[in-house]
Amino acid sequence: MTKRLQLRRVLALAVFVCAAFAGLGYRLVDLQVLRHDELAKLAQDNTQREFRQAPRRGDILDARGNLLATSVPVKTVCADPSLIGNQQAIVAHALAPLL
Repeated sequence: MTKRLQLRRVLALAVFVCAAFAGLGYRLVDLQVLRHDELAKLAQDNTQREFRQAPRRGDILDARGNLLATSVPVKTVCADPSLIGNQQAIVAHALAPLL
C-alpha cells in the first residue's frame, strides 16, 4: 500500500514538473517567436534615445586650482557672399551692431 502511495506521489510530481516545463516552454516561444517584433521595438525605444546637446568644455586649472582658461559661450554670425551680391554695404550696416 505504501509503495502504491509513493508511486502515485512520484507520478503526480512528475506530471506537475512536466506541466511546469511545458508552461515555461510555451512562454519562451511566446516571447521569442510570436511577440519578437513587438518586444524588440519596445526594447529599442527604452534603450536608445538621441539627445542633442552641445557639451561644455572643462576649465583648465593650474596646480593650485587657479583658473587659467575657460569656455565662454558666443554667438556666431556668418554671411554667404554669393547671396549678398552687390548689397555688401547694406548687410555690413545691418550686422555692425551685432558685432
